[in-house]
Amino acid sequence: MKYLKKILLFIIIVIFSFVLYVELGGRYILNTTDKRLITWSVRSSNKLPENFNTFYNIVYPNSLLQNSWIFLGNAIINQNSQKKECPCNQMASNIFPRLEYQNKSSFDQFLIARYIEHSYRQKDCLNFNFRNFDFLENRKGIENVSKSLFNKEVKDLEPMEIAEILALYENPVKNNRYRSSERAKNRTEHFYNLYSKNLKR
Repeated sequence: MKYLKKILLFIIIVIFSFVLYVELGGRYILNTTDKRLITWSVRSSNKLPENFNTFYNIVYPNSLLQNSWIFLGNAIINQNSQKKECPCNQMASNIFPRLEYQNKSSFDQFLIARYIEHSYRQKDCLNFNFRNFDFLENRKGIENVSKSLFNKEVKDLEPMEIAEILALYENPVKNNRYRSSERAKNRTEHFYNLYSKNLKR
């Protein structure tokens, strides 16, 4: 019994140390330049209007409320989980190649995602993702693609129009209305139907 207690205590200490490292590791592996890049990237991204945030959070339920730990758990349970379900995790993935940090691995990316989540909300990360995403055809950022497709500000978009932007965000080549109108229409309807279905829950 004495040995069993020691083993359990050891396991608890190891788990606690691992979680502590994951939670705090990002601030130690990133240099000052990388931290400033992350800070500047988030703060320079204008806020998305609430109609877009609401639509996104309904399509990807509670994506603006969870964190990378929850996303990791969901990904283990459901292999179809996407990074879009956790904007800060996706931001870490997007900004990772631009960092000076050399020893880049998926685990380090998770550390950086947690570092970001300690400082910013999922909404802030969503702002970064859509303000900096290249929708192709000289349409970088959601404002440009909104003007290009609908001649509207993002705050004035209808749900079906936001659905088309999400389809483009999923794949700006294959889901482009000018390159593959049928596929673009189907993916737009997919996101709109998902929105309508989740809205009724």
